[in-house]
Amino acid sequence: MKKIISSVLIIVLLFNFIFCKNFVYAEGTDPDQDEQSAENPYDQEAQTSNTVVSDLIESGAVSQTQGSATKKTLDWGSAGVSAIGQVLGLLARLINIFIVQVDVIMGLLTVTEEGGQSEFWLTIDRIVFNRIALFNINYFDTEDTYNVGELEVTSNASNIAIKEGITTVYYMCRLLATIILLLVLIYIGIRMALSTVASDQAKYKKMLMSWIESLIYVFVMAYIMVLIIEFGELLTGIFYDIRCQLLDAQTGTAKDLFEDTIRSKTLDLVFSFEGLQLVIWSIVYWVLLFTEMKFFWLYLKRLLMIGLLIIISPLITVTYSIDKVGDGKAQVFSSWLKEFIVNVLIQPLHALLYLIFVFTANSIATYSPIVAVALLMVVGSAERMVKVVFDMKGLTSLRGINKFMKKEG
Repeated sequence: MKKIISSVLIIVLLFNFIFCKNFVYAEGTDPDQDEQSAENPYDQEAQTSNTVVSDLIESGAVSQTQGSATKKTLDWGSAGVSAIGQVLGLLARLINIFIVQVDVIMGLLTVTEEGGQSEFWLTIDRIVFNRIALFNINYFDTEDTYNVGELEVTSNASNIAIKEGITTVYYMCRLLATIILLLVLIYIGIRMALSTVASDQAKYKKMLMSWIESLIYVFVMAYIMVLIIEFGELLTGIFYDIRCQLLDAQTGTAKDLFEDTIRSKTLDLVFSFEGLQLVIWSIVYWVLLFTEMKFFWLYLKRLLMIGLLIIISPLITVTYSIDKVGDGKAQVFSSWLKEFIVNVLIQPLHALLYLIFVFTANSIATYSPIVAVALLMVVGSAERMVKVVFDMKGLTSLRGINKFMKKEG
């Protein structure tokens, strides 16, 4: 798609360079010239009117002034450029019909009531600051509302249904894990009773101590997960309060963020411009929507990923005692814990990066939406850079779960 757009722009520039060069800038006339032109008006050099740019864009015709007479000369090269612009504008308008529908569908899926007001349009601002109830990951909180800093957000019915389903399966898995641990205890007791070699007895005593740790983790794991989730929500709430204070200082209101500014401005310009101007503003809107769709998918996958990690957590604790006997390290448990922490704390990390990069864009969004969208896209790259710096590159987090069950060497 990038190559096609670049090729079209190059062709348009070549047309403009080759064919649109018969311009003579208008100059003031003196009385002598007026008298001469009255005698023989067609001997006077044609002068281009001040509306040449708009004439070229709209119809490909150039207004030329000859004394008191004005005529329009058709420039076939300009007409070709205008035709190409009109065709591209028509294609952009047709594509926008589909693009706007996608934007509306995502808004319908993520509409949330915040502070007594309904917020419809999907924005990355709402995603990273936990203001979309559908993406709330606190599975152990099924209340009708939850807080993000000082803001009260109404819970989503679909989100509550997902939470109830995940927690129900989690309690079933915890019961199953308890039964398995009892069977493991019976096995360890029998082997200790039958062992006569001191080394074997020491081995099974060590396994018994690991089994006790596993049993403790089974019942404590829920509290560990709740503490990690609450810590992540606390950080996100702090960053959201900072966001509101910065916006209050800049605009006097906590609602005017650059994504809303860009969306309202581009939608207005998309439906008021034609030709190449329509194409340019449509591309800005498409890039913004694509970035928002990317975060929509990432946080939907994060919601399901954390739910899966919660479900399998009791079974992970069962392997703790067995896995620790070999080399004294519970590799599967450590892998699970890292994945859970990263997936939970990726939201406050995104919120922090949003404050750093996007609030820089907030002041220039009205004047240069393209630069603002580019800074918005930096958030994803900055996240990968942070993961590399803190040696988290190998973790799956939001990128997939296909490597999760592999043990680290």
